[in-house]
Amino acid sequence: MGVILLWGNQEETIVKFKQTLTATAVAAGLVAGAATTSHADTFNFRIASGHAPQTGYVVMMSQQFIPRFKAKLEGMGHSANFNEAYGGSIVKVAETLEGVQDGIVDLGGYCFCFEPSNLFLNVYPLWMPFDSQTADLGVKVARKIYDDVPHMGGVFEDKYNQKLLGLIGFDNYGLYTTFAWDTVDQLKGRKLSGAGPNLPWVESLGAIPVGTTLPDVYPSLQTGVYDGVILFPSVGWSHKLFEPAPNYTIVGFGAKTFHGITINKDVWNDLPPDVQKAMNEAAREMENFAGPWVDELEATNLGRMVQNGANIRKVSDEARLNWAKALADFPNERAKEADSKGLPGSEVVRMAVDVHEQMGHKWPVRYEIK
Repeated sequence: MGVILLWGNQEETIVKFKQTLTATAVAAGLVAGAATTSHADTFNFRIASGHAPQTGYVVMMSQQFIPRFKAKLEGMGHSANFNEAYGGSIVKVAETLEGVQDGIVDLGGYCFCFEPSNLFLNVYPLWMPFDSQTADLGVKVARKIYDDVPHMGGVFEDKYNQKLLGLIGFDNYGLYTTFAWDTVDQLKGRKLSGAGPNLPWVESLGAIPVGTTLPDVYPSLQTGVYDGVILFPSVGWSHKLFEPAPNYTIVGFGAKTFHGITINKDVWNDLPPDVQKAMNEAAREMENFAGPWVDELEATNLGRMVQNGANIRKVSDEARLNWAKALADFPNERAKEADSKGLPGSEVVRMAVDVHEQMGHKWPVRYEIK
Protein backbone atom coordinates (compact mmCIF):
# COMPACT_ATOMS: atom_id res chain seq x y z
CA MET A 1 0.00 0.00 0.00
CA GLY A 2 1.54 3.33 -1.05
CA VAL A 3 1.93 6.04 1.57
CA ILE A 4 2.08 9.70 0.53
CA LEU A 5 4.15 11.90 2.84
CA LEU A 6 3.43 15.62 3.08
CA TRP A 7 5.70 17.96 4.98
CA GLY A 8 6.82 21.24 3.56
CA ASN A 9 3.52 22.68 2.38
CA GLN A 10 1.45 23.44 5.44
CA GLU A 11 -1.69 24.26 3.49
CA GLU A 12 -1.63 20.94 1.65
CA THR A 13 -1.07 19.10 4.91
CA ILE A 14 -3.99 20.84 6.59
CA VAL A 15 -6.23 20.17 3.60
CA LYS A 16 -5.33 16.47 3.79
CA PHE A 17 -5.99 16.57 7.53
CA LYS A 18 -9.44 18.11 7.08
CA GLN A 19 -10.31 15.65 4.32
CA THR A 20 -9.22 12.77 6.56
CA LEU A 21 -11.39 14.01 9.40
CA THR A 22 -14.39 14.34 7.11
CA ALA A 23 -13.92 10.94 5.51
CA THR A 24 -13.39 9.32 8.89
CA ALA A 25 -16.48 10.90 10.38
CA VAL A 26 -18.62 9.69 7.50
CA ALA A 27 -17.10 6.21 7.47
CA ALA A 28 -17.50 5.89 11.21
CA GLY A 29 -21.05 7.15 11.17
CA LEU A 30 -19.95 10.09 13.33
CA VAL A 31 -18.90 7.70 16.07
CA ALA A 32 -17.75 9.74 19.07
CA GLY A 33 -17.31 6.97 21.61
CA ALA A 34 -14.29 4.89 22.45
CA ALA A 35 -12.89 2.23 20.15
CA THR A 36 -15.62 -0.31 19.67
CA THR A 37 -15.92 -3.87 18.46
CA SER A 38 -19.70 -3.73 17.98
CA HIS A 39 -19.04 -4.99 14.44
CA ALA A 40 -16.56 -7.85 14.47
CA ASP A 41 -14.61 -6.57 11.48
CA THR A 42 -14.77 -2.80 12.02
CA PHE A 43 -12.83 -0.83 14.64
CA ASN A 44 -13.25 2.89 15.31
CA PHE A 45 -10.58 4.95 17.06
CA ARG A 46 -9.97 8.52 18.13
CA ILE A 47 -6.30 9.50 17.75
CA ALA A 48 -4.96 12.88 18.78
CA SER A 49 -1.97 15.09 19.45
CA GLY A 50 -1.45 18.58 20.77
CA HIS A 51 0.89 19.44 17.92
CA ALA A 52 -0.08 20.51 14.41
CA PRO A 53 -0.45 17.95 11.61
CA GLN A 54 2.75 19.07 9.85
CA THR A 55 4.89 18.25 12.91
CA GLY A 56 7.19 15.31 12.19
CA TYR A 57 5.90 12.77 14.68
CA VAL A 58 2.29 13.65 13.81
CA VAL A 59 3.11 13.03 10.15
CA MET A 60 4.38 9.60 11.17
CA MET A 61 1.19 8.88 13.11
CA SER A 62 -1.13 10.00 10.33
CA GLN A 63 0.76 8.91 7.23
CA GLN A 64 2.67 5.85 8.40
CA PHE A 65 1.10 4.22 11.44
CA ILE A 66 -2.56 4.59 10.43
CA PRO A 67 -2.20 3.47 6.77
CA ARG A 68 0.00 0.53 7.74
CA PHE A 69 -2.44 -0.61 10.42
CA LYS A 70 -5.41 -0.26 8.07
CA ALA A 71 -3.63 -2.26 5.38
CA LYS A 72 -2.90 -5.08 7.80
CA LEU A 73 -6.52 -5.21 8.92
CA GLU A 74 -7.76 -5.23 5.35
CA GLY A 75 -5.56 -8.24 4.69
CA MET A 76 -7.25 -9.97 7.62
CA GLY A 77 -10.78 -9.10 6.52
CA HIS A 78 -11.14 -6.31 9.09
CA SER A 79 -11.30 -2.54 8.70
CA ALA A 80 -10.58 0.50 10.84
CA ASN A 81 -11.72 4.11 10.97
CA PHE A 82 -9.72 6.86 12.67
CA ASN A 83 -11.03 10.20 13.84
CA GLU A 84 -7.81 12.22 13.69
CA ALA A 85 -7.67 15.29 15.91
CA TYR A 86 -4.37 17.17 15.87
CA GLY A 87 -3.25 20.68 16.70
CA GLY A 88 -4.72 20.63 20.20
CA SER A 89 -8.32 20.34 19.02
CA ILE A 90 -9.06 17.73 21.72
CA VAL A 91 -5.90 17.51 23.85
CA LYS A 92 -3.20 20.14 24.25
CA VAL A 93 0.53 19.47 24.05
CA ALA A 94 0.90 18.73 27.77
CA GLU A 95 -2.47 16.98 28.09
CA THR A 96 -2.12 14.01 25.76
CA LEU A 97 -0.86 11.51 28.34
CA GLU A 98 -3.82 12.34 30.57
CA GLY A 99 -6.17 12.34 27.58
CA VAL A 100 -5.22 8.76 26.75
CA GLN A 101 -5.18 7.76 30.41
CA ASP A 102 -8.73 9.02 31.00
CA GLY A 103 -10.13 7.72 27.71
CA ILE A 104 -10.79 11.15 26.23
CA VAL A 105 -8.97 9.77 23.20
CA ASP A 106 -8.08 6.18 22.36
CA LEU A 107 -4.58 6.79 21.01
CA GLY A 108 -2.26 9.73 21.47
CA GLY A 109 1.09 10.88 20.20
CA TYR A 110 3.22 13.19 22.29
CA CYS A 111 6.64 14.29 23.41
CA PHE A 112 7.63 12.79 26.73
CA CYS A 113 9.50 16.06 27.33
CA PHE A 114 6.21 17.73 28.29
CA GLU A 115 5.68 15.18 31.06
CA PRO A 116 8.89 15.84 33.04
CA SER A 117 7.39 14.60 36.31
CA ASN A 118 5.26 11.71 35.10
CA LEU A 119 7.84 10.39 32.61
CA PHE A 120 10.99 11.61 34.32
CA LEU A 121 13.32 8.89 33.03
CA ASN A 122 11.82 8.71 29.54
CA VAL A 123 13.41 12.06 28.72
CA TYR A 124 16.91 10.68 29.41
CA PRO A 125 18.13 11.63 25.88
CA LEU A 126 17.85 15.28 26.93
CA TRP A 127 20.32 14.55 29.72
CA MET A 128 22.88 13.48 27.13
CA PRO A 129 23.84 16.36 24.85
CA PHE A 130 25.98 15.49 21.83
CA ASP A 131 24.66 11.93 21.56
CA SER A 132 23.22 10.36 18.36
CA GLN A 133 23.92 12.56 15.36
CA THR A 134 21.26 10.82 13.27
CA ALA A 135 17.66 9.98 14.06
CA ASP A 136 18.26 6.46 12.77
CA LEU A 137 20.91 5.86 15.43
CA GLY A 138 18.85 7.62 18.10
CA VAL A 139 15.87 5.33 17.52
CA LYS A 140 18.03 2.20 17.54
CA VAL A 141 19.70 3.15 20.83
CA ALA A 142 16.35 4.00 22.42
CA ARG A 143 14.77 0.75 21.24
CA LYS A 144 17.60 -1.24 22.83
CA ILE A 145 17.09 0.58 26.13
CA TYR A 146 13.30 0.26 26.07
CA ASP A 147 13.60 -3.45 25.33
CA ASP A 148 16.16 -4.09 28.08
CA VAL A 149 14.85 -1.87 30.90
CA PRO A 150 11.28 -2.84 31.89
CA HIS A 151 10.51 0.53 33.51
CA MET A 152 10.83 2.44 30.24
CA GLY A 153 7.72 1.00 28.64
CA GLY A 154 6.18 -0.33 31.82
CA VAL A 155 5.63 3.08 33.39
CA PHE A 156 2.91 3.83 30.84
CA GLU A 157 0.95 0.71 31.78
CA ASP A 158 1.70 0.67 35.50
CA LYS A 159 0.83 4.30 36.21
CA TYR A 160 -1.04 5.86 33.31
CA ASN A 161 -3.46 3.25 31.95
CA GLN A 162 -1.90 3.09 28.49
CA LYS A 163 0.42 0.98 26.39
CA LEU A 164 3.38 2.38 24.50
CA LEU A 165 3.09 1.18 20.90
CA GLY A 166 6.06 2.78 19.18
CA LEU A 167 8.80 5.38 19.44
CA ILE A 168 9.40 8.23 17.00
CA GLY A 169 12.77 9.90 16.48
CA PHE A 170 13.52 13.52 15.73
CA ASP A 171 16.35 15.23 13.89
CA ASN A 172 19.45 16.81 15.39
CA TYR A 173 18.98 19.71 17.80
CA GLY A 174 20.56 23.04 16.92
CA LEU A 175 20.01 26.66 17.92
CA TYR A 176 17.79 29.25 16.19
CA THR A 177 18.57 32.85 17.15
CA THR A 178 17.28 36.28 16.21
CA PHE A 179 20.88 37.54 16.34
CA ALA A 180 24.12 36.41 14.72
CA TRP A 181 26.86 35.04 16.96
CA ASP A 182 30.35 33.62 16.52
CA THR A 183 31.48 32.43 19.95
CA VAL A 184 29.57 30.80 22.79
CA ASP A 185 30.52 33.74 25.01
CA GLN A 186 28.06 35.82 23.00
CA LEU A 187 25.18 33.67 24.26
CA LYS A 188 25.74 34.81 27.84
CA GLY A 189 22.82 36.87 29.12
CA ARG A 190 20.62 36.05 26.12
CA LYS A 191 17.14 34.64 26.67
CA LEU A 192 17.14 31.20 25.07
CA SER A 193 14.22 28.78 25.20
CA GLY A 194 13.63 25.06 25.14
CA ALA A 195 11.23 22.35 26.22
CA GLY A 196 12.46 22.41 29.81
CA PRO A 197 14.74 19.40 30.36
CA ASN A 198 17.14 20.69 27.69
CA LEU A 199 17.48 24.22 29.09
CA PRO A 200 20.68 23.31 31.00
CA TRP A 201 22.38 23.02 27.59
CA VAL A 202 22.32 26.82 27.26
CA GLU A 203 22.12 27.70 30.94
CA SER A 204 25.60 26.17 31.33
CA LEU A 205 26.93 29.01 29.15
CA GLY A 206 25.30 31.79 31.14
CA ALA A 207 22.19 32.18 28.97
CA ILE A 208 18.83 32.95 30.58
CA PRO A 209 16.66 29.81 30.22
CA VAL A 210 13.02 30.22 29.20
CA GLY A 211 10.64 27.26 29.04
CA THR A 212 8.35 27.05 26.02
CA THR A 213 6.19 24.81 23.84
CA LEU A 214 6.27 24.62 20.06
CA PRO A 215 2.99 26.50 19.38
CA ASP A 216 4.42 29.50 21.27
CA VAL A 217 7.84 29.62 19.61
CA TYR A 218 7.14 31.68 16.47
CA PRO A 219 5.25 34.53 18.17
CA SER A 220 7.67 34.56 21.11
CA LEU A 221 10.67 34.94 18.79
CA GLN A 222 8.79 37.53 16.77
CA THR A 223 7.90 39.68 19.78
CA GLY A 224 11.16 39.30 21.67
CA VAL A 225 9.92 37.16 24.54
CA TYR A 226 13.18 35.30 23.98
CA ASP A 227 16.12 35.59 21.59
CA GLY A 228 16.53 32.00 20.48
CA VAL A 229 15.28 28.44 20.79
CA ILE A 230 16.85 24.98 20.88
CA LEU A 231 15.11 23.04 18.10
CA PHE A 232 15.72 21.07 14.93
CA PRO A 233 15.56 21.74 11.16
CA SER A 234 12.30 19.85 10.58
CA VAL A 235 10.34 22.10 12.91
CA GLY A 236 12.26 25.17 11.78
CA TRP A 237 11.04 24.59 8.26
CA SER A 238 7.52 23.34 8.91
CA HIS A 239 6.79 26.14 11.42
CA LYS A 240 8.82 28.81 9.56
CA LEU A 241 10.97 29.62 12.59
CA PHE A 242 13.71 30.91 10.29
CA GLU A 243 11.53 33.98 9.64
CA PRO A 244 11.73 35.53 13.14
CA ALA A 245 15.04 33.75 13.89
CA PRO A 246 17.03 33.62 10.62
CA ASN A 247 20.28 32.43 12.22
CA TYR A 248 20.48 28.66 12.64
CA THR A 249 23.59 27.09 14.14
CA ILE A 250 24.27 23.37 13.69
CA VAL A 251 25.47 22.45 17.17
CA GLY A 252 24.98 18.69 17.15
CA PHE A 253 23.17 18.43 20.49
CA GLY A 254 21.80 15.15 19.19
CA ALA A 255 18.86 13.52 17.45
CA LYS A 256 16.64 12.53 20.35
CA THR A 257 14.02 9.80 20.62
CA PHE A 258 11.43 10.79 23.20
CA HIS A 259 8.18 10.86 21.25
CA GLY A 260 5.78 7.96 20.99
CA ILE A 261 2.28 6.69 20.34
CA THR A 262 0.26 5.15 23.15
CA ILE A 263 -3.15 3.51 23.35
CA ASN A 264 -5.59 3.47 26.26
CA LYS A 265 -5.13 0.18 28.10
CA ASP A 266 -8.86 -0.54 28.36
CA VAL A 267 -9.25 -0.02 24.63
CA TRP A 268 -6.23 -2.23 24.00
CA ASN A 269 -7.56 -5.02 26.18
CA ASP A 270 -10.84 -5.02 24.26
CA LEU A 271 -9.10 -5.65 20.93
CA PRO A 272 -8.84 -9.20 19.58
CA PRO A 273 -5.30 -10.65 19.65
CA ASP A 274 -4.91 -10.52 15.87
CA VAL A 275 -5.79 -6.81 15.85
CA GLN A 276 -3.37 -6.15 18.70
CA LYS A 277 -0.66 -7.93 16.73
CA ALA A 278 -1.40 -5.84 13.64
CA MET A 279 -1.26 -2.62 15.65
CA ASN A 280 2.04 -3.57 17.27
CA GLU A 281 3.53 -4.41 13.89
CA ALA A 282 2.32 -1.17 12.30
CA ALA A 283 3.77 0.87 15.15
CA ARG A 284 7.15 -0.87 14.97
CA GLU A 285 7.27 -0.44 11.18
CA MET A 286 6.54 3.26 11.64
CA GLU A 287 9.30 3.46 14.26
CA ASN A 288 11.85 1.86 11.92
CA PHE A 289 10.76 4.04 9.00
CA ALA A 290 10.90 7.31 10.92
CA GLY A 291 14.65 7.45 11.61
CA PRO A 292 16.00 7.32 8.03
CA TRP A 293 13.12 9.48 6.81
CA VAL A 294 13.88 12.17 9.39
CA ASP A 295 17.58 12.12 8.51
CA GLU A 296 16.88 12.59 4.82
CA LEU A 297 14.42 15.35 5.60
CA GLU A 298 16.89 17.16 7.85
CA ALA A 299 19.23 17.78 4.93
CA THR A 300 16.33 18.79 2.70
CA ASN A 301 14.97 21.25 5.24
CA LEU A 302 18.35 22.86 5.84
CA GLY A 303 18.51 23.52 2.10
CA ARG A 304 14.98 24.88 2.05
CA MET A 305 15.74 27.31 4.85
CA VAL A 306 18.86 28.59 3.07
CA GLN A 307 16.85 29.14 -0.10
CA ASN A 308 14.40 31.18 1.94
CA GLY A 309 16.95 33.49 3.50
CA ALA A 310 18.19 31.66 6.59
CA ASN A 311 21.82 31.95 7.64
CA ILE A 312 23.13 28.50 8.54
CA ARG A 313 26.51 27.83 10.09
CA LYS A 314 28.15 25.01 11.99
CA VAL A 315 29.66 25.54 15.42
CA SER A 316 33.42 24.98 15.47
CA ASP A 317 34.84 21.73 16.81
CA GLU A 318 36.62 23.67 19.55
CA ALA A 319 33.43 25.42 20.66
CA ARG A 320 31.53 22.15 20.59
CA LEU A 321 34.18 20.46 22.72
CA ASN A 322 34.15 23.30 25.25
CA TRP A 323 30.36 23.16 25.34
CA ALA A 324 30.47 19.43 26.00
CA LYS A 325 33.03 19.95 28.78
CA ALA A 326 30.72 22.49 30.42
CA LEU A 327 28.01 19.82 30.48
CA ALA A 328 30.23 16.88 31.42
CA ASP A 329 28.58 16.33 34.82
CA PHE A 330 25.02 16.93 33.65
CA PRO A 331 24.15 13.30 32.69
CA ASN A 332 25.45 11.95 36.00
CA GLU A 333 23.54 14.59 37.97
CA ARG A 334 20.28 13.71 36.25
CA ALA A 335 20.93 9.97 36.58
CA LYS A 336 21.44 10.35 40.32
CA GLU A 337 18.29 12.44 40.61
CA ALA A 338 16.39 9.62 38.90
CA ASP A 339 17.99 7.10 41.27
CA SER A 340 16.77 9.16 44.22
CA LYS A 341 13.22 8.80 42.89
CA GLY A 342 13.53 5.03 42.85
CA LEU A 343 14.07 4.91 39.08
CA PRO A 344 16.87 3.06 37.26
CA GLY A 345 18.52 6.32 36.20
CA SER A 346 22.17 5.31 36.41
CA GLU A 347 21.43 2.03 34.65
CA VAL A 348 19.71 3.76 31.74
CA VAL A 349 22.22 6.57 31.26
CA ARG A 350 25.21 4.25 31.60
CA MET A 351 23.60 1.89 29.09
CA ALA A 352 22.96 4.77 26.69
CA VAL A 353 26.62 5.80 26.82
CA ASP A 354 27.75 2.23 26.12
CA VAL A 355 25.17 1.40 23.44
CA HIS A 356 25.99 4.58 21.53
CA GLU A 357 29.64 3.54 21.45
CA GLN A 358 28.78 -0.02 20.47
CA MET A 359 26.83 1.40 17.52
CA GLY A 360 29.74 3.59 16.40
CA HIS A 361 29.13 6.93 18.11
CA LYS A 362 32.09 8.93 19.44
CA TRP A 363 31.40 11.23 22.36
CA PRO A 364 33.20 14.61 22.38
CA VAL A 365 33.41 14.06 26.15
CA ARG A 366 32.64 10.59 27.47
CA TYR A 367 30.10 10.85 30.26
CA GLU A 368 30.99 9.04 33.47
CA ILE A 369 28.09 7.73 35.55
CA LYS A 370 29.41 7.25 39.08
